[in-house]
Amino acid sequence: MKQLIAAVICAMFAMSTAYAQGQGEAKGEAKKGAPAAEKKAEKAEKAKKEPSEAQKKQQERMKDCNAKAEGKSGDDRKKFMSSCLKG
Repeated sequence: MKQLIAAVICAMFAMSTAYAQGQGEAKGEAKKGAPAAEKKAEKAEKAKKEPSEAQKKQQERMKDCNAKAEGKSGDDRKKFMSSCLKG
């Protein structure tokens, strides 16, 4: 009985890996056939990586507050940064 269970488990494992390999090949073929889609995706990714104006302002504010908070640590620093970032 133990051998039968072990054989079934091994067969299921072998089928699952074969299925996964087939799925990966199918996806690879789709990518080869659509170079224009790849270029669109790359442009979209680049656009997503650019920070917005609000994000840029927040980053600048964080840099300024971080420079002013030099020498502080722990709760004092947290309180200072919180109040500084609020404006």
